[in-house]
Amino acid sequence: MDIKDKVVLMTGVSGGIGKATAELFIKKGAKVVLAANSLDEVKELTAKMPDSLAVAVDMTKPQEIQKMVQQTQDYYGRIDVLINNAGQELNPSLESIGADDFDRLMTSDIYGPLIAMQTTIPLMEQQGSGAIVNISSGVLQKSQSVFSQSASVKSTLNTNSLNTRTEYSSPGISISLVYPREQKNVSRFVKRSKATHKKHLTEIQTIDTPESIAAKIVDTIEKGIAVEFL
Repeated sequence: MDIKDKVVLMTGVSGGIGKATAELFIKKGAKVVLAANSLDEVKELTAKMPDSLAVAVDMTKPQEIQKMVQQTQDYYGRIDVLINNAGQELNPSLESIGADDFDRLMTSDIYGPLIAMQTTIPLMEQQGSGAIVNISSGVLQKSQSVFSQSASVKSTLNTNSLNTRTEYSSPGISISLVYPREQKNVSRFVKRSKATHKKHLTEIQTIDTPESIAAKIVDTIEKGIAVEFL
């Protein structure tokens, strides 16, 4: 897909991966809809980005997600790319997690992206082309904490994305899943000799910068392929 003049709808653009990816799309000549929870968060970005539109959306509310998609369609007349990047973090202790907290996380991180896809795919089918990218978390693949609630929720997003990629086969529409790798200190002990002496080492795992992830996302869309990648 040639990015120039394509319409990109992107959630979670107020910073990090979202902001970097939006900036790269703009640089490539795309028209980008910047969606975030607060309109004030993205109005400042639109002032710096030509061919962009600021939209406020609460990803826990289906009606607002559908309105976001309709606003994009009404303003630009089409949607070529959907980037599901919005998400919430929930890292309290296990005993302090409330049912409402977990329900809110499920709604924003699972149902939100799903509704965005369900609302956007019919429009892409009418156009005969489109690309969807769901951004997850790289730590999920190697996470050792069974109590990480945000990780378990994102795992569900991963499963839904992979199932959609497998079962959905409309010509011209690709669905990809991205796992950004996060920096994490890993401590280990290494034997220095045959004796019992050990040396303590701290390693830093590979980290993806927002800019490197943005480059991978745009490259995938330009190639028109559906992938799962770090």
